[in-house]
Amino acid sequence: MQYAIIALVFIVALVFLAKRFMPSKNKQQGCNKGCGCSMTDVESKR
Repeated sequence: MQYAIIALVFIVALVFLAKRFMPSKNKQQGCNKGCGCSMTDVESKR
């Protein structure tokens, strides 16, 4: 039973890290933080 709980926590952590570092296909691409442009500049270029 203990190994099942540890495995579940490990799998949840892997899924969290995968979602955090993999780029999402449904989000709009914008500037990274610290690029020097504001969100209003990005919105006006569309």
